[in-house]
Amino acid sequence: MAEIRKFDPAAGSAIAQALKAAMGEPVRPNQPGARPEASRPAAETAAPSVVTVNIKTVVVPSDDEED
Repeated sequence: MAEIRKFDPAAGSAIAQALKAAMGEPVRPNQPGARPEASRPAAETAAPSVVTVNIKTVVVPSDDEED
């Protein structure tokens, strides 16, 4: 008896299906010369996040340096 395939390559594996569900629509590049389409309406866009970065530099003279 021949083996019956139950795997649908178009649907993908369980992991691929979970990734598709989590990521939503596939991201496709814009066609050259075409205007980019807005993926989300303006009402759904989140406010930009703010990141504060502090940098402190300490200069320590080496033993070989003269004052």
